[in-house]
Amino acid sequence: MDYPVIDIEGTGTHIRDLIRENGHTVTEVSEYLGTSTSLVYRYIRGEVLPSVDRMVALSVYLEVPIERIIAVE
Repeated sequence: MDYPVIDIEGTGTHIRDLIRENGHTVTEVSEYLGTSTSLVYRYIRGEVLPSVDRMVALSVYLEVPIERIIAVE
């Protein structure tokens, strides 16, 4: 049975685009999440996915449902 798989690079692209659309900076996002800017850049480059709690926090901060952040293959 096939099931959806998260596209890490696509999710990073969504995060980057949503940060820009909302007029935020990576520094602002990292401060809100309580993490380093380098980790947020790793999300944007599609190297790693945010943890579930950080994904929820991004959703709240960027004022979008999680479905707009996560890209699915």
